Amino acid sequence: MKERIKNLTHLLGFFLLGVALIAVYKTFDNFQNIWDFIWRVFDILSPFVTGFILAFLLYAPAKFLERRLLAAKPKLLRGHARAFSVLLVYLGLFALIALLLTFAIPAIFDGVRSLIASLPGYFDQLTLTLDSWTQEGGPLEGLNLSHAVENIYTAYIEPMLKLENVPTYFKGLMSFTSSLLNLFMALIVSVYMLLGRESLVRACKLVFSLFIPARPMAIISKYTHSACEILYSYLYSQLLDACIVAVIMTIGCFIFRAPVPVVLGVMIGLMNMIPYFGAIIGGVVAVAISLLSGNLYGSIFLAIYIIGMQQLDANVIQPRVVGTNVGIKPIYVLLAITLCGGLLGFWGIFLGVPIFAIVQMILIDLIRYRRRKAAAAGEAEAGDNPLPAPPEGPGVRPPAESAQESNPAEPGESPEERP
Repeated sequence: MKERIKNLTHLLGFFLLGVALIAVYKTFDNFQNIWDFIWRVFDILSPFVTGFILAFLLYAPAKFLERRLLAAKPKLLRGHARAFSVLLVYLGLFALIALLLTFAIPAIFDGVRSLIASLPGYFDQLTLTLDSWTQEGGPLEGLNLSHAVENIYTAYIEPMLKLENVPTYFKGLMSFTSSLLNLFMALIVSVYMLLGRESLVRACKLVFSLFIPARPMAIISKYTHSACEILYSYLYSQLLDACIVAVIMTIGCFIFRAPVPVVLGVMIGLMNMIPYFGAIIGGVVAVAISLLSGNLYGSIFLAIYIIGMQQLDANVIQPRVVGTNVGIKPIYVLLAITLCGGLLGFWGIFLGVPIFAIVQMILIDLIRYRRRKAAAAGEAEAGDNPLPAPPEGPGVRPPAESAQESNPAEPGESPEERP
């Protein structure tokens, strides 16, 4: 009977293994359908996802204001500190959006439009300059650079400036307008998330506790909190640094008479949020546009100004604003940008550094835990295996006597009192 039960158990195990293999095969065979279904659900729940992202970004200032209001003297502010903090944060957000729509965005839009209108003239001037340089006796004699530049312009730049593309841009604008309802819903969802964040966290912990034991759940909660702190410190500090750099670069572009100075300054500031590569790319593009406008000496001085300000930012401003909260080495920063950018595109480039900082934090803690565990196991093994008995025989003194001779007692001190 036992042999029959054993055989049935083996057969049942093989059957379950076959079912699992078939399920895995079918999953990969219909992976595209599963992926499409996931994206469809994600699209349906996009207001909640957007609301969560907005609430996550506004949590830090809301928490800061709530702490200040809890310490305020008026009882009304202390009793409704959460509601007033959320209200003040959203009022500040709306005020910032209003300022951008009133002053910054129109200036940037006019600058971009002026730059697009000036590009054909810049191209003609660049072609004439290259022709003069490549003629006989010129510094680039024999090189057909104007033809290569013309091919680049006609293949990549000119199609974006044609009027036939206006309907495409208009469709994109209409699509953005149709998503305003989702944005409004996301705004409401974010308000509810900020107001009831503790209950949401408790609900999430209760759901996850159904599948995860208590100890792993506590570890996950701890590292989630640490990861959020890294993201907050990185995002807010980088944004503040980008605003400072944008103002400094805009002033420099005005001083050296670069075209569309507001656009160039904002572009350099935003590109500065990408470590290492962003500052270089933004500076090169700004100097190239200034050079195309025919301002040779102004472009040279602008390049010197950008290099000097970038050094000032890297050595003075950024260490004070960003600090060492992320704390990963430059080689890992380059690896993060390359790897995450290749996998996730723009968002990978932007968020690669904090992602690597979180991975580094987890790996360091894991290595320390393994070392502590190995040290504890070594101590336990040493306690279970005491030292062997000292050898006995002629010419061999007991350890106690040799110790007394090497460390004689002081006057008035007993051997037991010696260290």
